[in-house]
Amino acid sequence: MTRRHVLHGLGAAALAGFAPFRTRADEAVPRLLGSSVDISGAFRVGLLDEALEETPGAITPVRMHALSARPDGREAVGVGRRPSDIAMVLDGQGRAVRTTFNATPGRRFSGHGAYSADGRIFLSAEIDAETGDGVVVTRDVAGGYRASAECRSAGVGPHELLPTGRFVAVANGAKEPKSEPGIAALGRTRARSNLALLDPLTGAVDRVAEVGDDSATLSLRHLALTPSGDVLVAAQDAQAGAHDHPLIARLDGDRLRWLDPGYAINARFGGYVGTLAIDRSGRYVAASSPKGGIVAVFDIWTEDVLGIVAIPDCCGLVAEAEPGRFVASNGLGEIIRIAAHDGGAAIVDRRMGRLRWDNHLALLPV
Repeated sequence: MTRRHVLHGLGAAALAGFAPFRTRADEAVPRLLGSSVDISGAFRVGLLDEALEETPGAITPVRMHALSARPDGREAVGVGRRPSDIAMVLDGQGRAVRTTFNATPGRRFSGHGAYSADGRIFLSAEIDAETGDGVVVTRDVAGGYRASAECRSAGVGPHELLPTGRFVAVANGAKEPKSEPGIAALGRTRARSNLALLDPLTGAVDRVAEVGDDSATLSLRHLALTPSGDVLVAAQDAQAGAHDHPLIARLDGDRLRWLDPGYAINARFGGYVGTLAIDRSGRYVAASSPKGGIVAVFDIWTEDVLGIVAIPDCCGLVAEAEPGRFVASNGLGEIIRIAAHDGGAAIVDRRMGRLRWDNHLALLPV
C-alpha cells in the first residue's frame, strides 16, 4: 500500500475518538510545518508546536511534497508533488496561501526548492517534461518569485537541492523509482544518478559524483548538510526487490563514499530512504524509510549505526534546535520525537493526531 492510499483511505469514522482541532484562541506558535491530508481528504499544511500539538494550516490546491521556510520567517514555499507545475507561497506560519507560481514553460517541479541564506532568492529544481534534463531556476523573492536566471543541474531528473554556501548541491535522481513516473523520460533514461555541486548564478559546475557500476540502479534523492559543510545524500533503489546496497553516502571530493553498516541493516531500509536530517551538533544523521518502517540514526564521526526505531510508514523527519533531537511523522497520523546519544537512539515522545502526514517536515526559524 502506498502513502497515497494510506492518506486517502482513513476516514472520519476511524478518527472519531480524537479531540477536535484546537481553535485559533488555543493555538501555540508553530515550530514545524509539513504537508498533510485532513480527515475530509483535503490537502493541507500541518502545523506543530513545541509540544508536538498539531493545528491544521492552509488548505492547498494540490498535494505538496516539501516545504521551505524563508530564513527571516516572513513566509514559506510549498512545492507541489512531482510532476506538479505549481508552488504555493505561504505566510510565515503556514496558515494561509498568499499566492502561487508556476514552473518555467515546458518543465515540472521536482517537489523541492530552497531559499538562499539571505532569503532574497528561491532556487527551484525543475525537470524538462520531454527530455528529463534538470534545471536549477533562480527566482527573485521580492519580484514575486519571478524566474531571473537558470542553469543546467548537470544531470537528469533532479530531486532535492541544497545551498552549501558558494555552491548548490543537486541530487540528480535520473531513474524514477516509482512505477508511474509522471515524466515519461525518467522511466526510460539510461543516465546514471549523480550528486552535483554548481554555482547557480554562473552555471559553473564544481564537481559531479556519479554512482558506480555496482550501484547503477540507485536514484540519489535527498540531501543534508553538516555544520562543517559536508554534503550527505540518500538514495532509493529503482530495482524492485533490491535491498542490499547501502543508501547513504558522503560527498568525498568527486566521489561518493557510502556509509555501509552491512546487509542486515541495509535490508531494513527496503531499498528506500525518504528523508535525511542532521542534528544541530553535526554528529548524528537520521534517515527515514517508509518502506522499511524505520528511522535509523548514524554517528557521522564513526559512520556506525547507533540505533534503529520502528515507525510504520515514516517519511517526514527534521532536526530540532536541541542537539541529538529529531521529529518524525508518518502517514498514520503519528508525530514522534527521537533522541540520539552516544549509547543509541530511542523514541522519547509519541503522539497521534487527526492529520495524516506526507513526505517532509520543515523547521521554522525562531
